[in-house]
Amino acid sequence: MPTDSLLDPAPFTLGLHGLRVLLVGGDMAAADYLLRRGALLHVINPAPDAGTLALAAEGRLQLDCRAFIPADLDGVRLCVAAPGPTHDAAAARGVVVGALPAASARTGRATLVGAGPGDAGLLTVRAVEAIRDADVVMYDKLIGPEVLALIRPGARRIDVGKRCGRHAMAQGAINTLIVRHAQAGRHVVRLKGGDPFVFGRGGEELESLRAARVPTEVVPGITAALATAAQLGIPLTHRGTSRSLHLITAHGSDDRLPEHDWTALARAGGTLAVYMGVRTLPLLAARLLTAGMAPDTPAIAVENATLAGERRMPGTLAGIADAVAAAGLDGPTLVLIGAVVALADAERGAPAIENELAA
Repeated sequence: MPTDSLLDPAPFTLGLHGLRVLLVGGDMAAADYLLRRGALLHVINPAPDAGTLALAAEGRLQLDCRAFIPADLDGVRLCVAAPGPTHDAAAARGVVVGALPAASARTGRATLVGAGPGDAGLLTVRAVEAIRDADVVMYDKLIGPEVLALIRPGARRIDVGKRCGRHAMAQGAINTLIVRHAQAGRHVVRLKGGDPFVFGRGGEELESLRAARVPTEVVPGITAALATAAQLGIPLTHRGTSRSLHLITAHGSDDRLPEHDWTALARAGGTLAVYMGVRTLPLLAARLLTAGMAPDTPAIAVENATLAGERRMPGTLAGIADAVAAAGLDGPTLVLIGAVVALADAERGAPAIENELAA
């Protein structure tokens, strides 16, 4: 095989699929660069960085933490290493040799993308473009397979989802990982259910990226309150019925119901959209009742809104917690409370809701 010196990575950006490649030294950025081009990668590095160790732990490459020996070149088609004895040994055996540019030569960036309520048809055009362009996609548990199918082949997928107290990764670790991948020269997409800035902790991630001076774009998504109301034909605001909309979370950092101004919420007479409220719904309803909200105020809980497994549990403020408990809702659930909930029949002619409310 002819030998060559590849000081620019462009000559071997194609044609590595299924080929054995040896990387001597380098870092996670170099390894990931080759993996994304389909290489069967063997890394020789006496002191690999944490990123390379993580790739090895995931089974994405073979790693030997030792010095290079000529036998490492057996069956290798391309050897990537710093110029010197390793290059000479590879050239003597007819192996193509090359060196990658430093990671700092590649400009990384991050995009915080709102994936909406789950239905891929509700993604924005900009969200689809960002997902398809990503080198790394870090996604939540709420992201469905149709949305994940938009990720291009070769891009790295990282599940960092959290649901009902079962955390795959702490938020601080997520922030660090986004920054690390971007600083390695990659386009990182943080794919979040709903909108990144509506109870999505996107603000914390943006702060970390700003502190690291990583170029960042935010792509808004359809938040659960808007999607659920549209699905049911419930106008969140309606002249003469509701002139305000309040988005609140029922899940605090300590897994308890956060303290809100219950009296103000009860007196507002608007629509209340409660996120993450299944666990603390009995206490939330009790707080609103004590604050003066009418027991017969219409309410509805919707699990997996816009998805095939969507379930609706209508009722009243006084009875919605018991109805949700009896139904065993455990998926992502939004609760809407207010007079506008009763307008669902008139807006969409939904007999199922009408009958259940009447019951």
